[in-house]
Amino acid sequence: MDGSSRKPLAKVEGRRRLRMSGVTVAWRGTPNLDDWVAYIVNGTRSKKLILADHSSERKVKSLLSRLQTLPRKQIEKLAKS
Repeated sequence: MDGSSRKPLAKVEGRRRLRMSGVTVAWRGTPNLDDWVAYIVNGTRSKKLILADHSSERKVKSLLSRLQTLPRKQIEKLAKS
């Protein structure tokens, strides 16, 4: 075995609808790697509002729990900045 036959790491994907704001946030990444992205799903492909990218799974998950209580406007402001 020379390492080139390693199986690619499983990607994890998910989405959650935030009850307070009605925003749907989707995320995907690889466990143990810092390649996680979280974005707002608005139906429009071009205007994908990215909340986090190149971050760790822990960062994305804590971001999600922080977003639970925020209104839509604040979440979109977060995404733009």
